[in-house]
Amino acid sequence: MRGFESFARECFEALRTETAFELSLIKGSGRAGPGERAIPTLRRDHRLAAALGRASGQPSFLFEHLAFAISLQPVLLARRPDVVYFSEWHTGRALSLLRSITRGRYKLVLCNGTMAVEGFGHLDHVQELTPAALEVVLERGADPKRHAVLPLGFDIDRSYTAVSADERLALRERLGLPRDRAVIVSVAALNNHHKRLGYLIEEIATLPEPRPFLLLVGQPDEETPAIRSLARDRLGADNHSIRTVPQGEVADLCRASDAFVLASLGEGLPRALVEATALGLPCLTHDYGVPEFVLGPHRRTADLTEAGALARLLSSSLAQDADPDAAEARHRFAYERFSWDVLRPRYAELFRRVAFPGNDAAP
Repeated sequence: MRGFESFARECFEALRTETAFELSLIKGSGRAGPGERAIPTLRRDHRLAAALGRASGQPSFLFEHLAFAISLQPVLLARRPDVVYFSEWHTGRALSLLRSITRGRYKLVLCNGTMAVEGFGHLDHVQELTPAALEVVLERGADPKRHAVLPLGFDIDRSYTAVSADERLALRERLGLPRDRAVIVSVAALNNHHKRLGYLIEEIATLPEPRPFLLLVGQPDEETPAIRSLARDRLGADNHSIRTVPQGEVADLCRASDAFVLASLGEGLPRALVEATALGLPCLTHDYGVPEFVLGPHRRTADLTEAGALARLLSSSLAQDADPDAAEARHRFAYERFSWDVLRPRYAELFRRVAFPGNDAAP
């Protein structure tokens, strides 16, 4: 599952018991349930979306986003919601156009994980995920009254549970990972243009033997075959694994690993990075504002535009002995900044304020 879908599910589960509003989850696939329904729509992996993409020179996901906005119309006309909360930029553009046609009165709230920096006139409110993101859009002239920082919420346990050496070995045995060397995990879309997995593979390949084992976990796309080929050529079949697993299995893969790497040069607020540090893993990233916000004093960063920078960072990090106290401190930082326990009231207040602007007495 992609980050936006994972977040939509978690957000629904975290807020569905709120009494101040009624919450529904509308999705393009999966089973229906209390408060949630799946609607027929065009998916990016459908032949029609692929054909439209080829004919137009646009990515197939664009047609998925636009089709979903159209498919939502019967629900919006029947339910007449106060707020529509979403993450996909093109879906929001289409919803704004359709709202003007149908004379809808709902407010559009964008969770800006796509890192859009301008063109927000069609939206009623924009949730920026980090202070750095807010600073950028305000510098470009965004209305400060319609933008505010509110991080993504995460299902993080209040207490930290350490993984012992024996437990990690047992996990590796069950998961088919090597027992006798370090394991580096990266949870990201299996591509190169954004997640830069090619760079990660090349950096691992420059390390002296015995190299760390590289575990890549994520959703495949059209670039994935090239990533698989590069990993085979540069690392060898026995020195890496590329997997797509259900969301519930990602945590154990991280617990079985020694460090987490995110090689991308820019992110909105990467869910995998928050989840990894909440599990106590040391996290290695490019040096920019988002990791500073996500990891705080626990970040390990370098300029990952440079060849050799990640290899040096990995070598120095793996040379450090595992510190249970440091792992617990990383978990505590993530809990206090990103847990639903902390953020749930702020989300409820956001929806209330957008639905009823200027009315402090509103339900």
